[in-house]
Amino acid sequence: MLRLRENTRRVALVAAAAGGLALAALAAATVLLPLLVPAADLRRAAIAAVAGTTEQGVTISGDPVLRLLPSPRVELRKVTFSLPHGQSLDADAVVSRISLWPLLFGRLAISDVTLQSPSLVLTGDQRLPQLGIVPFLAAAHGPELRVVDGTIAWRSESGLTRELVSGIVGRFDRVIGGRGMTVSVVFDWRDVVVEASLSVDDVKAFLSGVATPTRAALVSDLASMRFRGQASYSARPAADGTVTADADSLRALLDWVRVPAPTSRGFGAFTLNSRLALDGETLSLTDTQLDLDGNRGEGGLLVKLGGNRPVIQGTLAAERLSLTPYGQMRLTGDNGREWSRDPLDLSALDAVDLDLRLSAGQVVAETATFTTVAASAVLTSGRLVLALGQTSGWNGMLRGTATLSPNWPGRGADGTGLSLRVEAECADISLERALDDIAGVGLFEGSGTLQFDLQSEGRSVQDIAQGLTGSVALSSSGGSLVGFDVAQVLRRIERRPLSGAADPRGGRTPFSALVARASLRHGLATIDDMSIDGKQIHLDLDGTIDVAQRTLDMAGEASLKAGPKAGEPHDISLPFVVEGPWSAPRIMADPVSLIERSGAAQPLLEAVKSHRSGAAVHTVIEKLVKPAAPLPADAGRPAN
Repeated sequence: MLRLRENTRRVALVAAAAGGLALAALAAATVLLPLLVPAADLRRAAIAAVAGTTEQGVTISGDPVLRLLPSPRVELRKVTFSLPHGQSLDADAVVSRISLWPLLFGRLAISDVTLQSPSLVLTGDQRLPQLGIVPFLAAAHGPELRVVDGTIAWRSESGLTRELVSGIVGRFDRVIGGRGMTVSVVFDWRDVVVEASLSVDDVKAFLSGVATPTRAALVSDLASMRFRGQASYSARPAADGTVTADADSLRALLDWVRVPAPTSRGFGAFTLNSRLALDGETLSLTDTQLDLDGNRGEGGLLVKLGGNRPVIQGTLAAERLSLTPYGQMRLTGDNGREWSRDPLDLSALDAVDLDLRLSAGQVVAETATFTTVAASAVLTSGRLVLALGQTSGWNGMLRGTATLSPNWPGRGADGTGLSLRVEAECADISLERALDDIAGVGLFEGSGTLQFDLQSEGRSVQDIAQGLTGSVALSSSGGSLVGFDVAQVLRRIERRPLSGAADPRGGRTPFSALVARASLRHGLATIDDMSIDGKQIHLDLDGTIDVAQRTLDMAGEASLKAGPKAGEPHDISLPFVVEGPWSAPRIMADPVSLIERSGAAQPLLEAVKSHRSGAAVHTVIEKLVKPAAPLPADAGRPAN
């Protein structure tokens, strides 16, 4: 036992002595090695480690400093890298970590390089800039790279510099025996933290344009995107693989990248799964599955970036598509009684060219449902053509086109605004549902045909309404006029003429034929022909509809046909007027005709005529027969 203790004591003494010698050697090395390694060699080794990032040279302010603790390293202050294509890279410091074992033999071997607070400035109009760091990446046995608190900025041809990305923390590691690489980066962009990663199995092949197994990912709190497949980066980048993307809110993602959403609602949860192929400036997505706001579609997309503006072509097919999440197009102001005067924002029409095709078994828009839908949107040089092929809807068939052309300066028009033309034909449709969805008018029941060809231009919806020109035609072979029982009103007037002063709204008027045609000019629709014919009644109307002011000014004559049975009234004809806002028009029988039919009121009429002028007579008569107060706009209209 005593001998064991003595051996243990000797081992401890030897270990302590060895440790002391090691510490002494390390201390000596700390003092002597910086003296033994010339500054020129330090500078040369440090530059050689980082010169792979540029082929044009490195500028260093001050002498390099060799430090051994806590690990051997060479520190360079205020380093400027001269990059090709007018790019620049500056760093507050470049720290090159040195391998210890070669250093003990007087050789400098750099294991990794850290750029502290680097700032990379990209210039020119290159869509895919050729970064000067490419030679560094291609070196199979070069050092690894670290970035701390980096910044990337873009300098336009005018010299204006704009910061793109800040707070960059990244690392580049060599894998697979130095042939491959992995890159991971965390950075801040527009107050959102983004994590990016790239993994390539063969860097040299990847950078020389040979397809190489590649994985990439871009992840933030707003969205994520991942790619897996074959890729290469050279003068003509290429990729072929699968891509997935998702976002809890596509609207929030669009706001983040500062792309306005086309509607005020919707654009929520989003997922994408697709086959991706990139060839230079052409990107294609095939076998695409897209989910947005509960809608699922399949198709493909082709993006071309080579021209003056991007070109997007694509097709999408869906079994069922709901437009309800996106709300209705708002054409009126906040009060809902006037057209919107807000300026139209048409900037998106000049950003891209489109050729998109949509087919759907069913499309739901609020309360309307359309089936076998085939639609297209073609946008070329700012001119957008929306086309709807023959589609089942409103219990009938419809088709139409809408053409929108911005009036930008230099394109043959003064100022900014929109030229619009809409052509549509709706056959055998439900008049009640169609007219209510299109114009908020629910006066007719039954089926019919609606045709219109309208055009206008302006800077707002109000301007468009005020400039409308074209024609509208409506016809039906059977239905009802909703909210008015014309036959009942005429019978009441026959019995008691002055009862025509009562509000006529309520009930229905069946008809066997309806014909209406109107011509529009500068927002004013003139009734060319309008007649309603039924078994008991006949109505003729003419006058105008002011689309811009949303008012009616029409007059007509209602006739009650003589019945075949004895005791039924003879033919009765009565003039009437329809005037006021089209949301709640006033419908009144002609007051003079009512008084002339009343024998008891004849002496009063003659007395008024003998003492007043014609205009005054008309005013007094109106006061005598006018209802005390009009009923609400929906009075007499049947509940849904």
